[in-house]
Amino acid sequence: MTQDHVWVDLREDLRSLFVGERTIGDSFLAPIAFVAVNALSSLGPATGAALAVGAGVALWRVRKGQKVSFAIGGILAIGFAAFLALRSGRAESFFLPGIVGTALMAAASVLSMVARRPLAAWSSWAQRRWPMDWYWRPDVRPAYTAVTGVWAIYFAARAGVQWYLYLAERPEALAVAKVLTSWPTILPLLVATYVYGNRRLDRLGGPSVAEFTEGSTGPFVGGQRGF
Repeated sequence: MTQDHVWVDLREDLRSLFVGERTIGDSFLAPIAFVAVNALSSLGPATGAALAVGAGVALWRVRKGQKVSFAIGGILAIGFAAFLALRSGRAESFFLPGIVGTALMAAASVLSMVARRPLAAWSSWAQRRWPMDWYWRPDVRPAYTAVTGVWAIYFAARAGVQWYLYLAERPEALAVAKVLTSWPTILPLLVATYVYGNRRLDRLGGPSVAEFTEGSTGPFVGGQRGF
């Protein structure tokens, strides 16, 4: 695959982070509102502000004709985080569900590699719906395993930093960490793993999805578009 094709496909994937059913901005708007209001007032108004922001984002998405399930899920997640903060009396507890979720993603990534069914392949399949058997070929799967390993390190590091800040009772620093480990980190990491994954596929010498679908037996031309 030419470098031009790589960047065209990558631009589409990056666009989905900012335009679509769920965007990376959704994940830190409510926490920022929570921390800001808590610093100026107390936990009660802070949880109210977070819920108001979450409801605003949900309403905006519903009015754009997007899935109601994402809107409801976002409000429920914020509501649960707010409940934990109020119940414990600790502002940093608002971030606990996100920390646990990130740690679980790291664990799931590692387990998927051990099971030889890397999480990156499942993610690609969910988005592109390519034939599942193609991903598990020995001349395809290692590329997705390598990318899954990179993301496992990212999730583990993100969870570790946030857990440290949680134990240190630093909600403001947690909010900053959440923002910095979202799009400022995800964008370059996505670009790097996308380019690396495609190059790894080329080196493995396996078939493209089109060749696999056509039943080609090789030698393969490769040149897979997308990852």
